Amino acid sequence: MTALGQLQTVDRACQTNDDSKRCGTSSSVNVGLNIMHTGSQAGYWVVEWTEDWDSSFNDLIGRFPEIVVGRYVAIASCDSGPYRPTDAEITAGWHDQHGMAVSPRISEISQLPMPGFDEWYVYDDSGAIDHCRAFVNHFGFAPLGASNTLANAFWSQVEICQPLHVLGAGTPTMFFVTRDEALFRKVTNA
Repeated sequence: MTALGQLQTVDRACQTNDDSKRCGTSSSVNVGLNIMHTGSQAGYWVVEWTEDWDSSFNDLIGRFPEIVVGRYVAIASCDSGPYRPTDAEITAGWHDQHGMAVSPRISEISQLPMPGFDEWYVYDDSGAIDHCRAFVNHFGFAPLGASNTLANAFWSQVEICQPLHVLGAGTPTMFFVTRDEALFRKVTNA
């Protein structure tokens, strides 16, 4: 993957075709979202889906569990606030690290809360996790907002924290940011 110095985006309007959403010559994840934007920045590939309702990771993670399975998830936002693991989850290996709830190595997607207004930082190694500020709670936040102060702060944080993936679900945007170009292609061409 080549790190690009400048943000590049491609907008593709989606059209319904049977049971899936089609975007240009490739299809998007069927998460009920109308517009897909893609781009890259700072060595990461980005896909955003936009709609006028609150999005959730359920469809995305359900179709692409490899985004989180076998990895650690640091939750910067869950339902617009910090995630507080239950006693059972703490016993199963959840812990607080830098003010965020961090999962044990994920073996099933059912281990993760997905109510909406969520922001996750995904790592292969739990020791690499640093504090991450949540951005999805700002109405209209999108990482591909090139001239947006929040987007600039987001990218500064990503460059410092170096997660494998970042997922965000707010209003009106859900996004997937990844260093894994093959997984990015799989998600955008599904």
